[in-house]
Amino acid sequence: MTLNVFLLVLISAVLHALWNFAARKATSTLCILWLGGWLACLLVLPLVLWLPITIPDLRAALPFLIATGVVHAAYFVLLALAYEEGDISFVYPVARGTGVAGTAVVASLVIGEQLSVWGIAGISAIALGIITLGLKQFSFRGKARSELYALLVGLTIILYSVIDKAGAGLIHPVHYIFGLFLISKLLLSPYMLIVRRDETLQAWRTMKRYVFLIGPGSMITYLIVLYAMQFGKVSYIVATREVSVVIGSALGILYLNEEMSVWKGLGIVIIVGGLAFVKLAG
Repeated sequence: MTLNVFLLVLISAVLHALWNFAARKATSTLCILWLGGWLACLLVLPLVLWLPITIPDLRAALPFLIATGVVHAAYFVLLALAYEEGDISFVYPVARGTGVAGTAVVASLVIGEQLSVWGIAGISAIALGIITLGLKQFSFRGKARSELYALLVGLTIILYSVIDKAGAGLIHPVHYIFGLFLISKLLLSPYMLIVRRDETLQAWRTMKRYVFLIGPGSMITYLIVLYAMQFGKVSYIVATREVSVVIGSALGILYLNEEMSVWKGLGIVIIVGGLAFVKLAG
């Protein structure tokens, strides 16, 4: 991984950790994600209209946009269900750790990414470190549904990461992320407007600050990742991006008086070591 790509992904990880930290106390996760996604689409629309795009390029990218839109819609629903069934300290490590390890395997099989020994060691360490961060919270008794949802979230991370690696270079990243957000929010709209209408209205009335933070914040952080995907291997990018877990844990310890357990400290050390290996992979 080149230094420029490495720094881009680190910037994305920092921003991702910051807006997640600020929004940690929000409820109605799916409603906020849906509302925030529409807000982000509205804000970026002038730039989308200003940047040039050709019909052949759009036609080439459309299958990838539809595929990633469907997978992202599933990701948002499964993530919300996982958080309803289990604690974030359980769901997040399972989902992200699965996503990191699985992306490397699928990218190798599907798009032929070749990883060095350093890269494999780094990705493995980062996945292990993420899981170790939440090891104290793991208690699989009575959490079968939460475990299933968390694993399915990890599966969607694998799928959209590989899809976006293949499709993001076909059109400008701004057009790509606009299409991604637009399609995923359109697919969720019937459910949100019919089944969860009252909850969505309540979220808009009482949690606007989270909507304004999460929508643009999530779009900007992933837009940076899409730029990086044009120049680096998706396996390394997905793994490096998970340094946001370390940043989030550090912010929780420093500002929310969260416990600094042995497992959490060990997980952070392992992730940082894995990040160094990924950088050495070149």
